[in-house]
Amino acid sequence: MPNSQFNQANFSDEISQNKSVGIITLVSLFTTLFFIFSIPWGNAVWDGLSRVFGLFAFGAAGLAFISGGSRGRFNIFHLIVAILGAWLIISLIWSPDFERGKFLLNTILQLMLLTVLVTLNMGDSKKNILLAYHSYVLGNIVGSGIIIYNYLNGIESIYYQRYAIPTLDIDGQSIMLTLAIPMAAYLTTQYQKKWIKFFYVISIPTIVFAVFLTGTRTAAIVGVIGVLYWLMTYRNASLRVKSAFFIIFVASMITAVSLAPQESLDRILSSGQSISSGTLNNRTVIWGASLEQWKISPFIGNGIGSLEYILNTKHVQYDSAHSTYIHILTENGIIGLGLYLLMILAIVYYSFSAPFSEMLFFMALLLTILVSQITQHTHLSKETWFAFTMLALHANLISKPKIH
Repeated sequence: MPNSQFNQANFSDEISQNKSVGIITLVSLFTTLFFIFSIPWGNAVWDGLSRVFGLFAFGAAGLAFISGGSRGRFNIFHLIVAILGAWLIISLIWSPDFERGKFLLNTILQLMLLTVLVTLNMGDSKKNILLAYHSYVLGNIVGSGIIIYNYLNGIESIYYQRYAIPTLDIDGQSIMLTLAIPMAAYLTTQYQKKWIKFFYVISIPTIVFAVFLTGTRTAAIVGVIGVLYWLMTYRNASLRVKSAFFIIFVASMITAVSLAPQESLDRILSSGQSISSGTLNNRTVIWGASLEQWKISPFIGNGIGSLEYILNTKHVQYDSAHSTYIHILTENGIIGLGLYLLMILAIVYYSFSAPFSEMLFFMALLLTILVSQITQHTHLSKETWFAFTMLALHANLISKPKIH
């Protein structure tokens, strides 16, 4: 074959290969986006549906990685996550509840795969990162719609006059909704088209109303962080725009309060009483018992999955400390909690190196997670790890100094 024909054949093969890689990359991206979209509502259709979507997405991401189509950007956050995962696996050795520990390790493995999946598809592209935010917010709008539908049709959760997707933990679900508030607010700042801005502005009171219907006090409190960030995004806008958004905000709050069931409102408005009583709905009892057990093994903890077992020895019938930080400290010791906090500090470092407007968003989303985890155990939930991973990728992508 003449040299020119040989080069032409190689060129054609390269074009064909690039097309194949491009198709695989697109399939990987869109299956991942659909998985993210399904997280808030998938289990309402069938318990475990979002996990099935996740498996398809991870398979497509694996093909994209092998074919060279992946553009994942790993950083120090991922290294700390890997070390934390290794520590949790090691802690199974001394856990008194081996079966519970194995169950939780399976959950942790899935969460780490979620982190890898999101990183492989979103890691070095602001456009893809925005698409991921779109997917999560849209998923929560669907989830909010299901909750509102249940309310309108009198379909209560297992708690009286509290409404949610039945297959999901009601407190965890409410936190999942609050994470979408700063994301929706951020998306209004990223596009010039008025219909996109209007859509996400309207989505915020819709999600806030769904939070009210869940009757979860912690979510109502941390939801304020997202709403305040939303209002701050228009701090430099004209007086006319500020007035319009203030009217929308006041009208939406009045609507939420007037339409929400009285039982849910009473529960949310009792937050101050719960705090002032000193029990936080009996959480301080659980915290005290957990910390007493932590003191037995302060550095390495009692082992993954041990909390329910050790609390039962004190006749405290709970499988969680109802606080992420106390839960990790009790099960995984100072080492485990230290690694968890280092993971968060990596996000903070990147965030503080980003432009001010972006940093505000990062801090609003991060604070929503961190404050909620004072009274909730969301460290083993998909939405928390999705948000952590997005923060690490997004902040690292646009930060000035970079650590890889």
